[in-house]
Amino acid sequence: MKNRSGSYKKVLISEGQLGLHREHIIRCLEDLKKTELSHFHFCTLYIILFLRLKHPKNWMQSKNISPASSEQYSPSETMILDFIPNSFELNSWEKNKLQNISFKNFFVQFNLKGIPLATNRTMINWNQGNWPIQCLHHIPSPRELLKMQAEGQRCITLIINPDEISKLVLELRDPLSFVIHDLDHADHFFKLEKSYQGQVTLFKLIESIYDKSEIKKSFKDNNQFKTDFHYVASDMNAYAIHMLKCFKSAFERYDLTLYHDVLKWWNLDPKLERAAQHLSTTLYCDTDEKNLVTFFEKNGSSEAYL
Repeated sequence: MKNRSGSYKKVLISEGQLGLHREHIIRCLEDLKKTELSHFHFCTLYIILFLRLKHPKNWMQSKNISPASSEQYSPSETMILDFIPNSFELNSWEKNKLQNISFKNFFVQFNLKGIPLATNRTMINWNQGNWPIQCLHHIPSPRELLKMQAEGQRCITLIINPDEISKLVLELRDPLSFVIHDLDHADHFFKLEKSYQGQVTLFKLIESIYDKSEIKKSFKDNNQFKTDFHYVASDMNAYAIHMLKCFKSAFERYDLTLYHDVLKWWNLDPKLERAAQHLSTTLYCDTDEKNLVTFFEKNGSSEAYL
């Protein structure tokens, strides 16, 4: 596992360990579903439930925070201990650490062992209403996620189905790693305002051509192109120009002519179309970069870069 500012293992809890604790997990989730919790509160306790399996003795570690930070995030009436079911079987150390800790304060006052700081940042901003995040109990299709992002939203998926709870999600990640992965994506999506706006602009453009018959036919003809297209459209959050380069690369490996058609469908100003064609070639210059950056970060306004 890497440092807390970076990445983490895809599998935090093995299938064997999940299977060993399956009945306990199911019982705890059933108890959680009986409580009147917001999606943010449910997600907080969901993370706690699984993280305790990974690090039962030291899963939460107090931060060194300034008095000013403590005042800003003073305890509210929604205390974590009031909503953690008895089925969690908290020990005395955990109860002591969580005493007088509200949901609002939890991600401010504690680090979670082995979990990147992006998780805390996303949860804090979600709770404060700064970042529009949807909570799902199913894995969204690439098209479903593309639509959300084109509307400026991200989602997290909490696996709660008893038949899926002890298996790797998509054969890649355990339920804890899967939600941490989603929270990390949300951080990359929302954290920087200009980057966020650029991504939303690109997702809107991709959404606008998704149902083109030529695109649908290409999906059927070439599964790798479909995979590469969907990766940019639904599983990538980064600087918009980098994302557009990856988007173009998908067409280069399949049919670059179709990429030129896409640029026409987008009805871009000639200077922007030319810049998009120059991407990843020796023709690409600072002016191309400036035009594209301004276009994406100004919500797709063709006039903005002039």
